[in-house]
Amino acid sequence: MDKRLETIVSDITTAVSQLLQKMDEKTDSANIVRRTTLQAGVHDYVRFFYYNGQVHCFMDGMGEDRPDVEYEGTHFPDAPLTKADIDQMLPLLQEKLKELYSSYDDKPVLDYEFEVDGKFRIDGKFYKLPVLHTTSEAKKTKLLQAIDQYLAKKINEGQYPTKELETFFLAKHLINPALYPETDVPAVIAVFEKIRTLNKHSKDKLQQHQHHITYALRTWAEEKFLPAYYNIHKPSWGLPEFTLKNGDERLAPPEQLLDLLIYAGVTIIRFEPNYSRSTGVGFIEKAKELGSTKATQILKTGSGTFSTADSQYKDADVTCTANDVFATFDISFKNETEAAYGKALDFICNLLEKDFPPSYEIKCKSKTKNLLPVKGLGKSGTQRFFANALQYPALYPQLQKYAQLAIRQEYEWYNDVEAEQCARPGTYAVFGLALADAQYFPLLQQYLDKVDDEHQSVQNHFLVQFIQQHGINAGTIPTIVDILRCAQDIKPIKELKALETAENMELLKNYVRSLKLESYEVEHLAWFIWKGKKKLEL
Repeated sequence: MDKRLETIVSDITTAVSQLLQKMDEKTDSANIVRRTTLQAGVHDYVRFFYYNGQVHCFMDGMGEDRPDVEYEGTHFPDAPLTKADIDQMLPLLQEKLKELYSSYDDKPVLDYEFEVDGKFRIDGKFYKLPVLHTTSEAKKTKLLQAIDQYLAKKINEGQYPTKELETFFLAKHLINPALYPETDVPAVIAVFEKIRTLNKHSKDKLQQHQHHITYALRTWAEEKFLPAYYNIHKPSWGLPEFTLKNGDERLAPPEQLLDLLIYAGVTIIRFEPNYSRSTGVGFIEKAKELGSTKATQILKTGSGTFSTADSQYKDADVTCTANDVFATFDISFKNETEAAYGKALDFICNLLEKDFPPSYEIKCKSKTKNLLPVKGLGKSGTQRFFANALQYPALYPQLQKYAQLAIRQEYEWYNDVEAEQCARPGTYAVFGLALADAQYFPLLQQYLDKVDDEHQSVQNHFLVQFIQQHGINAGTIPTIVDILRCAQDIKPIKELKALETAENMELLKNYVRSLKLESYEVEHLAWFIWKGKKKLEL
């Protein structure tokens, strides 16, 4: 190798060395890793950009921001760098950077695993490549010992809730090939399930543990496992796009890793918001594409999370089937009776109580095709199911139970309506009950407290029908105000004119005062009633 390339390697190594020194000085790494034995170090990545003697180094991989280190090396204006030069000097550069990384074995500023990405400018174009991916055997050995001790004490023999930070590190460690080249998938899944069990008594904390597990699984799938079998395009916006590699470019994947991919998909479906469902289903579909018969069965019948007794029901009146992967309830009625709809409601409620995905649709096969008397609702199978069930007043207690189960989660939706007809789970049952009987006004108010009024507007249409059904009086004004607080871009409606009587205005003002609203919230109410605020000055 000629001296020019050796000099370039030296310049890049010096620049990276200066960056690592700066990171060491700026990072309180000793105190950071002291929080848990499951963290071997703080930083695991740097990148550099080289052009004609200038080396810019960055502490992260985000964009082209101002460099953390600028190093002025030797210029070679008469000998521009070529791709062939880079290929020739890469082994030496890797050797020097690895030596540099090894010199930090006794410092916690760098993690047990370390990556360096490089970018060079050649003929006016940029050439990017991964330069180094290595591990510290010393740090790795110490970390593996810490993981074994943690598993034995806190998980296998554990009886108490664990720390979120520990789950964050443990989840990604257990499925990292750099630590465990042969992943023991059943053992990993058992650990994740035990973490959920240990932390089940605190819903908020459990959600954080579940999120850390899901994030680790998704990262493993997209960055470690799937790239061996798919060409992956990451657009500037939206989800990654996967194209299966040719057969001669890929080996048959180990069955247990396909099982882990399926588990990742099911975990996303079960515990992440509805907008992540397509990713979870996509993982299971890719497992099927890669030859998993288990994935084929799951896509057909569900994840197996729920027993056959819970996910299937059939008698002379009705057939009910649930698939949690696609979040569907298939309800087929042979007899249109109160008893048949009661059985279907029991079937749905039982699964919701056992954490069926909170966004779903009901595919209702029935001869009766009722709809709620509310304009603007999507004419979906889900709405038709509840409109049919609402024909039987004896089922109102079951419908209330369903609604209370359905509205527990925020930011979830019925999957068979979209855009302006978007409706959160529980909508049709709540609307129908509130129109039928004033005793369900408190249920309606519980529902309104959960409405995401930035993404849902069907409550606007419900307001008109509510006033026509119940009028404006002392019993309805609080509910009307609560609906208006969730309103979106509606024009003043003629029925609200009844608010202008002396008695109703006093009731309206008293209720609004009791809410102790901010001034902009009062203006919001007045605007949707009168297109101005003067009449609601408190």
